[in-house]
Amino acid sequence: MRNLLNVLILLYYPISLAQEKEGEIKHALSHKYNLDYRLNYFDKMIFKVDINSDVDNFYIPKLNYTDNKKSIFSPDEKLKLRFSFDYKFLGISYSFSPDFIPELNNKRANTKTLDLSFKFFYSDRLRQEVTYKRVKGFSLRNPDNQNPIEVFDDLEINTIGGKTFYITNNNFSYRAYESQTERQIKSAGSFMPSLTYFINNLYTNNPNSTDQYLERIKSVDFIFQLGYMYNYVINKTWFATGGLHPGIGIHDSKNYYTNNQESISFDNKIKWNYNLDLNFSLGYNHENFFSGIRINYKNYQYDSKVIADIMNSNFNSVFFIGYRFNEVKKVKKVFEKIENQFGI
Repeated sequence: MRNLLNVLILLYYPISLAQEKEGEIKHALSHKYNLDYRLNYFDKMIFKVDINSDVDNFYIPKLNYTDNKKSIFSPDEKLKLRFSFDYKFLGISYSFSPDFIPELNNKRANTKTLDLSFKFFYSDRLRQEVTYKRVKGFSLRNPDNQNPIEVFDDLEINTIGGKTFYITNNNFSYRAYESQTERQIKSAGSFMPSLTYFINNLYTNNPNSTDQYLERIKSVDFIFQLGYMYNYVINKTWFATGGLHPGIGIHDSKNYYTNNQESISFDNKIKWNYNLDLNFSLGYNHENFFSGIRINYKNYQYDSKVIADIMNSNFNSVFFIGYRFNEVKKVKKVFEKIENQFGI
């Protein structure tokens, strides 16, 4: 019986490996990339968890709290927990801010965050991202020493937006950097033109007052970036990624004031948005297990010096760990129907 089992195993594995290799070749041919550069885990379902500090600080100039300097509203929950699922062309993630950090003093805001994202590829090189963010609870900080001045537990900012970008080099794997649904086998880079668009809504949620106060700020941004990213393969298990994304855009905003009896709105002038994104990551890849760190920096400079407006910049880091599981046949059939229908 044992000999028969050994024979069956010896017969099964070569057939299984041959089918897997055939699938890799078919995927490479259909998407026109060189198998020497990219390995796609088309038959794997990827689950990932990460701890990150991707929480924006918002800057509002001339808000009368800091002697006409730029006011810094900072969320006090600095860590978020994110869960991600990626399979074939689709990626979904959900993140929130658990109570990682105990309350340090009575000037700490009770920050709550919620992020939802939906990411997919129209084709092998054309990618779409849709995101929703909600942050409630900020501390107003001194721009000189970052010390908290006042707590705004009810101050809330909602952001909804998206990003569309194109990868010019077939042999560069953005998936290896972002979702680990692929592996970069040989070092490669690519230019990545992108268009980002988002709407911010800031709600002060001020209690009833007879004095006129700022009730809401609504801003709309359109940003074009011409970025470049490079995956450097250190060895069979380690790789590093670097990215530089300079850009320019337009920023439009509207302020709403009220005294709970009447509301007044002011249209601000459309402004230029000068921005820069930087990426760096170091990753480890085993056959199915993977982990790594990412560091991201974005700096948005707006020509807004007179009236209240929303400006945000961000420096964040991510530590992630994940595993590639074999695909579920029923799920595979559904995704293959979608791929065949839309030619993804």
